[in-house]
Amino acid sequence: MKNLIGKIFLLSIFLFGFLIAQEDVPRPYKLVHADTLSVQKINDEYVSNLIGNVHFFYGETEFFSDFADVFEKQKIARLRGNVEVYDDTLSLFADHANYYRKEEKLFLNHNVFVKETHQDSTIRTFNADFVKYYRQEKELYAESNVRTFDERENLHGSCGNLVYYQKENYGYLMQDPILQALGEDTLTVSAQKIEYFDDYQKVVATFDVKTVSNDFTIFSNFLLFFVEEEKAIYQGEPIFESEMAIAEAEEFQIFFNEKRIEKAEFTDSCRVDFKISEDQERNSWVNSREMTFNFRDGELEFCDARFEVDSRFFQKKNEEKDYLENLAKGNRLIIEIEEEKIQNVDLMKSISGLYKFEKK
Repeated sequence: MKNLIGKIFLLSIFLFGFLIAQEDVPRPYKLVHADTLSVQKINDEYVSNLIGNVHFFYGETEFFSDFADVFEKQKIARLRGNVEVYDDTLSLFADHANYYRKEEKLFLNHNVFVKETHQDSTIRTFNADFVKYYRQEKELYAESNVRTFDERENLHGSCGNLVYYQKENYGYLMQDPILQALGEDTLTVSAQKIEYFDDYQKVVATFDVKTVSNDFTIFSNFLLFFVEEEKAIYQGEPIFESEMAIAEAEEFQIFFNEKRIEKAEFTDSCRVDFKISEDQERNSWVNSREMTFNFRDGELEFCDARFEVDSRFFQKKNEEKDYLENLAKGNRLIIEIEEEKIQNVDLMKSISGLYKFEKK
């Protein structure tokens, strides 16, 4: 009997010691909670299987999920179901995630959503099918069905591939990128590549650039947009198109107010083909070295062409209007427009030309 009691006592001590040993397995992470915890030793490595309401810290990074497997020697955490990761200003959510602690790399896939919180409490977000976050370098790579939003500047973007360098406040969008700025008007920019600098204070778009608003469309190969100044510079054979006119030059500088065009300055080899009234064709034109256009509520109201001005004003004869054609050259031409109709034309300095008209 004494021997039996002694054996039971020794067995109890052994089991108690085994359980204590399991709890004291040195873990590279801090477990806060799991409904179920089991630890296996596989190939000289402890693997923690966490099930249900999982919550743990790995260094300064906080993790939540439905399930997690932590490979303690390799320092790898694999999470599944309602994954949430919190790291400094970033909050990351996905269906699945793998965290490589040694390299400090986090890979997320399926329904990925990333939120960055700025010091002024505004946010920037990213949605994608797959996201890689390099914690040490603070670099984020998003792939497939990427969407991004910046609350501070009210900018929305989409693309197939996005890169964001958090330390430098720089990123770029590739694979059919589109950036949309919302305001009184909506500006939409598409290109082969769109880059943003200084938290979207400067945007650069390159190759096959297309800018669309409610009032106009601009095509070019290069766009530099200063967000705070609401100023855009277009180069690389830019073309401006609206209902009333088509214009081209070596360079456009466009100024906006609440995303709506307010002023345009064209430089070198400027040409604009336009209607002299809404019911006419765009068969009048002006050439010059410089042009300035002023707009009110998105509609052109003033044009100032300067240096080596060459112009043609043409009006087709109809029941209400006489035929007229005016070919003229000068050093400066001012056109005043109201309700999409030319009200006044003033040609100054070195004037020469030909004026034709027919009475009804």
